[in-house]
Amino acid sequence: MPRLNPVFANLSAYPIAALEAKKRRVAESGVRIFDFGTGDPREPTPEFIRQALLDAVAPRCGYPSVRGRPPVREAIAGYMQRRFGVGVDPSTQVLPTAGSKEAVFHTPLLVIDKDADDDLVIFPDPGYPAYQRGALFAGGTPYAVPLTEDHIFRPWLLPSDVLSRARLMWSNSPHNPSGAVTPLADLQRTVDLCRKYDILLVSDETYTDVYQGDDVPHSMLECGVEGVLALHSLSKRSGMTGYRSGFLCGDPTIIAQLATLRSNPGLVPQDFVNAAAAVAWADDAHVEKRREIFAEKKLLFLDFFDEVGIEALGRSSTIYLWIKTPDGQTDVEWADRLLAAGIVVSPGPMFGVSGAGAGYVRLALVPSMPVCREAIAVWRTLL
Repeated sequence: MPRLNPVFANLSAYPIAALEAKKRRVAESGVRIFDFGTGDPREPTPEFIRQALLDAVAPRCGYPSVRGRPPVREAIAGYMQRRFGVGVDPSTQVLPTAGSKEAVFHTPLLVIDKDADDDLVIFPDPGYPAYQRGALFAGGTPYAVPLTEDHIFRPWLLPSDVLSRARLMWSNSPHNPSGAVTPLADLQRTVDLCRKYDILLVSDETYTDVYQGDDVPHSMLECGVEGVLALHSLSKRSGMTGYRSGFLCGDPTIIAQLATLRSNPGLVPQDFVNAAAAVAWADDAHVEKRREIFAEKKLLFLDFFDEVGIEALGRSSTIYLWIKTPDGQTDVEWADRLLAAGIVVSPGPMFGVSGAGAGYVRLALVPSMPVCREAIAVWRTLL
């Protein structure tokens, strides 16, 4: 038996994988599944995006470059200017990625020195599991900041001895799983804090285009680019989960260093995926249509939850609802009860470290509207 990286010994099964195993067992028993677990929307990718990918598959596909061809970087820069009023240089401040998850996982490798005392990676908790796992595999020490009540990340409340030992901080707004949107003033405060302590700040903004109502999320780059990166993805914005396409942008010095890092393992999106990404980032009309679809699903469930007295967060952003469990039931008990009826939700601790997320389940609004209505009818029978 080969000797493994000791990090594996301390890792539980990846949360989504564990949920999938439970779901398979229920499906094999003959129960119809209504899957609100994984955030993979069923709506098809817009045809013009798919066609752009097909048109870009050349008879011979050579090696792509780490930075990607100019058209995709120019489209990304155009998006940042339109959406946030942030000007970025496509030649020096933009780096395409193979989705957001790999970027979250690999970015700590840029700054973590496993032999140094200042090896902390700070992140909101509950949050995306890759924040913790990327820190561990890079040899750093994860530092989870519990979020409660409004689920807004306020790192300036951390002790100075913690901040002085940090090399990387993840921010996430709109927040997965709660849907909390951080105000611009708080984003600015986070930027100022990280500059004071010389911490690389990476803002996970993968849900900034999935919002409902007038609470339009901001980008951290609106507060300046020095020492700051923003991470975006086409998975939810454009329904391109399987394309694995996103980008990092911001401080040009850090982008250059990241390009060097990523060239070593060959973390390079394919040119034909980047061609699809270019047309997706350049178009806003299809995003508005997707927002309308998610808003309709969210209103459907919120009307139901309000009617029956179930408390739900995430009303104004993301494709999720963060639902408080009923009195007398734990999150796992409630999720298992729903699963027995075929309704798949994610227990809150799946997204937490050391108990964060307890008392909640996450509902991903990914099935179609007709299926959502059928699921609510089943849910009613459990009340």
